[in-house]
Amino acid sequence: MLVKVMSVFNCDSEKLFHEVKKSKSLVYIGKPLVKFVQLPKHPLPEVWEDGKYPIKMYILGFIPMGKQWIVISVHNDNKRIRDNGYSNLIKKWDHNIHLTDIGDNKTLYVDTIDINAGILTYFIVLFANVFYRWRQKRWSKLINNKFNYNV
Repeated sequence: MLVKVMSVFNCDSEKLFHEVKKSKSLVYIGKPLVKFVQLPKHPLPEVWEDGKYPIKMYILGFIPMGKQWIVISVHNDNKRIRDNGYSNLIKKWDHNIHLTDIGDNKTLYVDTIDINAGILTYFIVLFANVFYRWRQKRWSKLINNKFNYNV
């Protein structure tokens, strides 16, 4: 099943893409709905690069969702990042972030997620709809605070 959430942000698309590529933005944007925890032997890079990264996820910061694989490919030419991730629970979590400069210092930000979790797909899709709307609100806050991650 497909989830698609879009927002227009008052921000230059190059600057926003620079921030999207930071792994710390994943941690900030998910709070407090999802907590992402690095595994000691597999730290996340400061800036996303093509690769496969295991993490632990917690819903609301304390409900364990187990290990999730983030499988990143970065497409600088068209300002897109893909996470073709999965876990034992979710067989397919194909998440694309795509940024488009729409002029006047505005950026169209699109999250598209293709999800397959077997019998749980419908429930995971419902959660994804809430989570990605939340993420985009957090992006808006981060942009309005000039990318200050401490606010």
